[in-house]
Amino acid sequence: LEIDWIEAAGDYVMLHTATRSHMHRTTMSALERTLDDSRLMRVHRSTFVAPDRVREVRRTGRGLASLVLIDGVVVQVGPTYHTAVMERLGFSDAD
Repeated sequence: LEIDWIEAAGDYVMLHTATRSHMHRTTMSALERTLDDSRLMRVHRSTFVAPDRVREVRRTGRGLASLVLIDGVVVQVGPTYHTAVMERLGFSDAD
């Protein structure tokens, strides 16, 4: 299963692929313990993204950004994750 991004949905998560979405009963923190962090990165308390699916980074303010994925979905980057996400994608906060 090639996952593009994952979002929290209460006690479930939605696993989004290029062709469909799958609901799975687990929490984000439980899922984070089992995910391959070379394949997915946490970008918000409620969202994981596959870095290779990011098409564009939009700066929305100082320390704020959103990611545009290859399928056009826009995902917000949480302030807590901003620096790590920018570094992982090859940007610095000074860019």
